[in-house]
Amino acid sequence: MSINEKKVIDLKVIEKKKETPVFSSGLYHWMMFLINFYNRVKKDLKIDFDSFMILQLVVSDNLYKFNKDGTKNFKELEDTFKDYESLLNDKRTINIASISEILNLPRETVRRKILHLTKFKLLNYNKNGITIGSDYQTVFAKFVPETVSNMSKLVKRWEHEGSLKRLLELNKQ
Repeated sequence: MSINEKKVIDLKVIEKKKETPVFSSGLYHWMMFLINFYNRVKKDLKIDFDSFMILQLVVSDNLYKFNKDGTKNFKELEDTFKDYESLLNDKRTINIASISEILNLPRETVRRKILHLTKFKLLNYNKNGITIGSDYQTVFAKFVPETVSNMSKLVKRWEHEGSLKRLLELNKQ
C-alpha cells in the first residue's frame, strides 16, 4: 500500500458517522444523572424519593413566591432560606390535599411523610399549612450545588456529542 493510498478518505465512512443518531447516548447520560440524583437523595438526605418530592413541592411553592419579587442569584436564595422566620409569616401556604393531588399520592401517605420531614425540621407543619423548615438551609447548601454541578456536566456531555443541539431543535418547525 502506497503513502497516497493511506491518505485517501473514505467519504462513505464519514457520511455514516454524521448520520448516526445521538439519542441513545444522550438518553444514557440522562439515566446516569437520574440514578445518581436518586441515590444522592437516599444517601445524603436520608429520605425516600416521595418525601424528597414533597419537600421539593413545598420549596417550589416558595420559589414561585420569591420570584414574584424578582429572580435571585444563588447567594440571595441561600440567604432567603436562612431567614427561616420570614418564611413562616407567609399567609398562603401549600397543604396536604394540594400536595397529594399534584404528586398523585394518597393524602395519608403525604401526611405521614410530612410529619417525618417535620421531625427533621426540613418542613414546618401547623394549622396554617406547610412551609420550609428551619433545617432546609442545610439541604440547600449541601445538595443544590452538587446537583447543579452534575447538571452542568450532563449538559456539557450532551453538547459535546450533539444531543443538546438535537434536543433544542426537537420541536422547531
